[in-house]
Amino acid sequence: MSPPGVSGKLLRRVRRACRPSLDEPNITLNLEICDLINQKQGNLPREAAVAVVRLVNSRDPQIAELALTLLDYLVKNCGYPIHLQISRKEFLNELVKRFPERPPAAYTRIQRLILGEIAEWVQTICRTSRYKEDLGYIRDMYRLLRSKGYDFPAVKSEDAAVLNPSDNLKSVEELREEERVAQSAKLQELIRRGRPQDLKKANEMMKIMSGFKEDDELEQTKKKVESELEKVGRKADLLNEMLDNATNAGKIDSGDDTLYDLISAVRVARPKLQKIISEESGDDDAVAKLLALNDKLNAVLKKSDLLTGGHAADAAQVKVPGSSDAVGDLIDFDDDDDSAPADSGSALGGSTINPQNSVAFDLLGSGDTSTSGAKQPSVDPLADLLGDLGDLSIGTPSTNATTGGSTIAGVVSPMSSESPAPVSDSVALGVSGRSSFTAIRKPTPFSESSNLKITFTVNSKLGSNVDITFHFSNLSITKSITNMQFSLAVTKRFQLLLQPASGSELKPGVTDGLTQVAHITQRENQQFDSLKLKFKCSYKLDGVDTVDSGMVSTSV
Repeated sequence: MSPPGVSGKLLRRVRRACRPSLDEPNITLNLEICDLINQKQGNLPREAAVAVVRLVNSRDPQIAELALTLLDYLVKNCGYPIHLQISRKEFLNELVKRFPERPPAAYTRIQRLILGEIAEWVQTICRTSRYKEDLGYIRDMYRLLRSKGYDFPAVKSEDAAVLNPSDNLKSVEELREEERVAQSAKLQELIRRGRPQDLKKANEMMKIMSGFKEDDELEQTKKKVESELEKVGRKADLLNEMLDNATNAGKIDSGDDTLYDLISAVRVARPKLQKIISEESGDDDAVAKLLALNDKLNAVLKKSDLLTGGHAADAAQVKVPGSSDAVGDLIDFDDDDDSAPADSGSALGGSTINPQNSVAFDLLGSGDTSTSGAKQPSVDPLADLLGDLGDLSIGTPSTNATTGGSTIAGVVSPMSSESPAPVSDSVALGVSGRSSFTAIRKPTPFSESSNLKITFTVNSKLGSNVDITFHFSNLSITKSITNMQFSLAVTKRFQLLLQPASGSELKPGVTDGLTQVAHITQRENQQFDSLKLKFKCSYKLDGVDTVDSGMVSTSV
C-alpha cells in the first residue's frame, strides 16, 4: 500500500492539475505527479489512473482535456506500472463511457483526443513493450471501436518515439531493476484483486522476488544484454567504415546525420559498457570479450574525434581492432546481378538510414548460413486502409462482440468482472471477426524456410516511392526465435530507408509477430513496377545461430 498521506497528496495534485481555471496544462505540476508516482510506487499508479479517468468524464470540457493531458504525461513518464493500469477493462470501460454505440456525425474534441490516445498506445506499447502480453485489452478496445465505425487519427512519429523502447545500452542490473518495478506492480494488482487464483500467482511471484525460487527472467535478461552488445559492436563497425570513407575524402560531411547519430550512439554506449565490465568481473572470458569491444569503441571514437578536428592523416593511422576490411556482397548489388548469395557480407550497400532511427539500425549479422529459397510474390490490389494498424491480433484470437447497448461501455463487461486473464478470455472486449473490418491488403509471400516465414504488404506506392511492410512468422511450434535482425538491399538505381523492426523475438507458432517497414525511392524519380531485393535475416533458433538469405524479384 502507499505510505500514509501520500495518497492524499497525489489526489490533491491531480485535482490542481485539472482545475478548470487553468488556461493550459501545468507542465511542472504534471511532472511532479509523475515523479511522486515513480518514487513511491505502491498503490499510487492505480489511484492516479482512477482519479484521472473520472476527470476525463467530467462534463466540463476544460477539465476533461486537462485530465487527458495529464494521462498522456503519466503513460509516457511512469512506465509499466501505469501501462498495467490503463490496460485494465475497468479503466478502458470508464475511458469510453461517453462514447455512443455508433459514431456521431462529428466527434467532440474530447472524443478525438481519447481515440488518439488509444491509437498511440496500440502502435507503441502494445507492440514494442517488453510486457505487451499484459496489454491485450487495449488492443481489444481498439478493435471494438474500429468495428463500431470509429476512425482513429494518425499517430505523430515524435509521440510514438517517446513510448517506444530506447536503443541505449543497459546493464544487467539496470534491466533487473526495471523487472523488479514491473514485478512489484503486478504483485500489487494481484493482491488488490484478491481472488484465489490471483493470490496463488502473487505467492509464486513473492517467492521469486525474495529469492526462494529461481527467476527464469535472469537468463533472458543476460541474453538481452548480449544481444544489445552485439548491436553496439555492429554499430561500431558501420561507423568505422563510414569514417574510413570520410578519411579518404579528408573530412567528415557535416550534413551526414546518420554518421553523427552513430557517433552519438557509440559514445553513449561506452560508459554503459564499462559498467557492464565491472559487473562481469568474475567471468574472465566474458570480461575479455567486453574489453575487446571497449577497445573497439575507444578506437572508433578516437578516429571520429581526429576527423572532426581536421586531422585526417592522424585518423588514417588509427587501427580499429576486430573490424573487417572485406565488403559484403550487398555493396555491389546491381540490376544485372541474378545470383542469390549463400552468405551475405557484414555491410549494407545501396541503402541509407533514416536519421531519426539510425541509432537503432542493425547491420547484417553473422552465423551459420541456411539459405532459404525466395518465392515469387504477387500483389493483392486491395488498398490497406488501416495502414500500420492492419493486423493487431498478435497471437490473440478474436471473439464475438456483444451488441445491443447504447454506448461502447455498455457492450463490455461490468467493472466488477475485471480479470487478469489473457485477452482470449475476455468475451466482452472481443471483436466480431476480421470480416467486419475495412478491407486490408493481403500479405504477399517473400521468403519461407523451415523456421521462418516472411511476407510483405505494399502500404502505398506513389510515383517513384513505395512503402513496404515486412511481416515475420515463426513456423516452429516448439522453438523460439530470438535476436532476429533483418537486413535488406536494393539495386543501385534505388535508395532504401529501412526502419527498425518492431522487436527481435518470436514465440513458437506466432504468425506476423514482428514487422519492419522499408521506404524505397527510385533515384532518378522515375516510376517503376518491379523491384529486385536481396535480404538476409539472422536469428537464433533456441540459441542456435541461423541465417536465411536470398534474392527476390517482385512487382509492386
